[in-house]
Amino acid sequence: MGLFNKSTALVYTALLLLSSTLVAGIQYCHTGADFCFAATTQQNISTESHNVYLTISATPSKKGGWTGVGLGREMKGAVMFIIYEDQESKSLITSIRSASGHVMPKVVEDADQRVKVLQATVSDDKYLAQFVCYSCWSSDVEIDGLSPYIFAGNKEQAFNGADKYSSLMYHDFKGKVWGDMSVTAKDTTETSAPDIQGEETIGITEKSPEPETKKPEGFFTAVRVHGTIMTFSFMGLYFAGSVAIRSPLIRAFKYHWMVQAGASVLALGNGLYMFLRSKHFGPHKIIGLIILCSLTIQAAAGYKHHIDFVRIRRQTIFTLVHRWLGRGILLVGTMNVGLGMYYRHWSSAGLFTWFVIWCVEIAGYGYVLLRHQRRQSQQRAHAIPKEDLEDIADAEVFDIGDDFDEDEDGVEAVPLMERQNKHEKKR
Repeated sequence: MGLFNKSTALVYTALLLLSSTLVAGIQYCHTGADFCFAATTQQNISTESHNVYLTISATPSKKGGWTGVGLGREMKGAVMFIIYEDQESKSLITSIRSASGHVMPKVVEDADQRVKVLQATVSDDKYLAQFVCYSCWSSDVEIDGLSPYIFAGNKEQAFNGADKYSSLMYHDFKGKVWGDMSVTAKDTTETSAPDIQGEETIGITEKSPEPETKKPEGFFTAVRVHGTIMTFSFMGLYFAGSVAIRSPLIRAFKYHWMVQAGASVLALGNGLYMFLRSKHFGPHKIIGLIILCSLTIQAAAGYKHHIDFVRIRRQTIFTLVHRWLGRGILLVGTMNVGLGMYYRHWSSAGLFTWFVIWCVEIAGYGYVLLRHQRRQSQQRAHAIPKEDLEDIADAEVFDIGDDFDEDEDGVEAVPLMERQNKHEKKR
């Protein structure tokens, strides 16, 4: 009798565990990102399709962050359920989105017709949201087999005054798993979203059941070409042009403007192309856009400085704008190169190499400035022969650190192209 009772108890326990598993449907927990999701499907009697019930649970960081789960193989065309907390109202925001590719997902405007939020709560240690997607339209939902699920999130973003349209920072974790929906579709009779069952994985595999058909990515992609051009422009040409104007070469000004003009054409052209094809804007792109606008202002200020300097041999406000804006562009632009490398997930060795080169360039530019100032001090300490003044003026007509004295200026108001002829006449 005791043996029978024990056997009966074991059977009931097994049935209870099986029932719990069936109610839970499929479930996946990511320990590193501290989130879980569970899903079940139900027959929709009116449409002869299936409803998908989804539960998302996430542990917020100090800043809050966002977490999203999508029905689909990739972001393109997937139905994404995204949750984040509005820090001001202390409420959980739910946002149903989709995307045309690996870009910022956009809110599905008519989502209310297909998706209903069953629950959305916030506590100190958990975000919990439950959804039902009626006759879910995702073509990747396989009721009789494995269905792909994508997930992603960011733990560093804080939301204040948030709504379903709030911009999302780039994800710092992502992944794709496959769930066996055939069991839930046949055996689950619950009409509510599943509960999260601990931290175990149920009916989920991370191994793809189908061969990958992804096209191999060529080396010359738009992003790689963009990175190469911007690195060459800011850490190569702009640096060289900035050093050239501070060199003692007779044609320093000519080298300066030619190199800087070439760098600006490359940077502006490539930057505008990437801007027009962008679907979302993160810190790297915003900084890049500011730099592009600053380049036009800096170039215009440089041209105006040149015209004024030829005429009056004095610094003006355009001199200061050109000089300090140029230094700022050089500094921020080279730093933005590193930021772009970071967002493209360069290795630590690659980022360290960039940082070393960046430090060498900044230190080298500082050294060139110091030598230039010393050279100017030495020139001021010695009288300048009248016959050499024009050569010095030509060499430093764009030198924004020096003014000429009126009694030394024998070429005032004479354009550059006329000076050579004037000098020949004097001889």
